[in-house]
Amino acid sequence: MVEERSRKERLEAKSRRMKAKLLQEILVPERLVLLAVPVLLVAFLVGSISSLTRNWSIRQEIVEREAELAYLNLQVESYELENQYYASEEYQELAARRLQNKQFSGENLVYLPKNTESAKNRHKTATSEEQKILNEKSNFDQWLSFLFNL
Repeated sequence: MVEERSRKERLEAKSRRMKAKLLQEILVPERLVLLAVPVLLVAFLVGSISSLTRNWSIRQEIVEREAELAYLNLQVESYELENQYYASEEYQELAARRLQNKQFSGENLVYLPKNTESAKNRHKTATSEEQKILNEKSNFDQWLSFLFNL
C-alpha cells in the first residue's frame, strides 16, 4: 500500500509539474498569439476562397440568364414582326387569294407539277467542255466576257 500511495503521489506530482510547465512555458500570451495568428489566417483564407467561388458561380448564373433574356427578347421581336406581317393588307390579300383561288383581272393561274423536265433543265450547269473553255481563259478575259458579254 505504501508503494501504491507513493506511486499515486508521484503521478500527482508529475501531473502538477506538467500543468505548471504548461501554464508557465507554453500557454504564455506570446505563444498563444503565435498559435492564434496562423489559425486566423487559415480561417480568413478559407472564407475568402469560398466567397470568391460563390461570387463567381453567381456571376456565371447572371451571364447565363442575361443571354437567355436576350434570346427571348429576340424571339419576342421576331413574333411581333411576324404578327405585323400577318396583320398587313399584303398578307391578308395573298392569303385570301390562295384560300379562295381568286385572281386579278388579266392574271392567269397556272398550276405546274414541281419536278417537270423543263424545271429540271431550267438552270442547267455548264458542261465539261464549256468548263474547260472557261478554265483556259485568263482571269482578265473572263472578266471582260462577263462585263461585256463577249
